[in-house]
Amino acid sequence: MAILKEMVEVCRKLRGEMNISPAQKIPLVIAGDKKSLELYAPYLKALAKLTDVEILDELPAIDAPVMLVKDFKLMLKVEVNAAEEKERITKELNRIQTEIQKAKGKLENSSFIDRAPEAVVAQEKKRLEEFTETFSKLELQLKKLA
Repeated sequence: MAILKEMVEVCRKLRGEMNISPAQKIPLVIAGDKKSLELYAPYLKALAKLTDVEILDELPAIDAPVMLVKDFKLMLKVEVNAAEEKERITKELNRIQTEIQKAKGKLENSSFIDRAPEAVVAQEKKRLEEFTETFSKLELQLKKLA
């Protein structure tokens, strides 16, 4: 039961990574022990809002997010329009770049550092770190689409 719950959570995380609405039903490709997966498939289909659960011995070698649950590999099977995805990623990169500049501006301002509580300064540093990490991931995705 714990493995099934974890699989549903992983499907939700994959949806989030790919900006897919939780309401949209999509297929899942999963690799691992076929007997166990055949038992999990109907429950996964219902709980993770999937159109289909395709069980394979090994996942195909395509460039898509894959997550692991114990010995199982899960991947959502979604066709991506490269031009639309490039546009979406570019917009997100621009938005994040603006946020990075705001955070850097605050942290480079000695008045802000001196007057703001330590917790606020730490929070701003954390935001900068998170935005920088997200920016790097999106840049990598954009390069893969090019």
